[in-house]
Amino acid sequence: MATVVFLNGEYEDAGYYRRWFEDGERIVAADGGAAFLINRGMYPDVLVGDLDSLPARLVEQAQRVGVELVRFPTRKDRTDAELAVDEAVRRGAGELVLVGALGGSLDHTFGNVTVLRRLAASGMPARIAAPEMTVRCLVAGETVTLSARPKTRVSLLALEDQARVTLRGFAYELSEGEIHADTCLGLGNSIAAHLPTVAVHAGAAAVFVADGGETFAGETYWAGDVP
Repeated sequence: MATVVFLNGEYEDAGYYRRWFEDGERIVAADGGAAFLINRGMYPDVLVGDLDSLPARLVEQAQRVGVELVRFPTRKDRTDAELAVDEAVRRGAGELVLVGALGGSLDHTFGNVTVLRRLAASGMPARIAAPEMTVRCLVAGETVTLSARPKTRVSLLALEDQARVTLRGFAYELSEGEIHADTCLGLGNSIAAHLPTVAVHAGAAAVFVADGGETFAGETYWAGDVP
C-alpha cells in the first residue's frame, strides 16, 4: 500500500484518481491538489503547503472534518510538491505515488520529475501516475520489470550526462548501452515481450510508460485491467 500525494495539477479522469484515493494507505495533499478531493467529498489525511492555491472556504472545510494542516509561508525555497513529499516520508511512507503531477505548468512537471530523482537516490520507491502515463526514476543498481502490454510505448531519458542501461523485451534492446542527456536516444521504444526489464548500471534515467497502471514491479496496479 502506497502513500498517495495529490499535487496541484490536472485531474482529467476523476474515476482514475478516485481509485488512488480509495486504495492509498495515507493521502497527502499539496496545496491546490486538495481541491480535486474536497470538491468531491474526499479528504486527505494531511494538507501541506502555503495554501495560496486553495480557496479559503476549502481550507476551512478541510479543517472542519479534521484534516491536519502543515502550513508554510508563501516565501520559501521548496515547492509545495517537495514539502508534501517530505511530509509523507517523515510520516513513514514505504512507497510514494504522485498524482496530479503531469500536465499543467511545464516547469512544475519537470520539477516533479526531479522530486522522483531525489527519492530514487534516497532508496524510496516512487512514481508519478496519470491515466495514460506512469513515470519512475531509476539510479545505478536498480532493475525493474514492467507489466504493460506489448506495443506499449516506453521512453527513457538520461538524468545525468549519461546513463548506462540494459533493455530486455523491447523493440529496441540495449546491453549496457549508453543514453546521453543531450540526445533523444531512448525515446519512442515499445514493449515487445511479456515482462520486459529495464536495468540501470550507471547514472540515472527516467522511465516513461504509456500505461496508467504500471507499477514497475511486474504487476499491474489494478489487476482487473489486464486480461
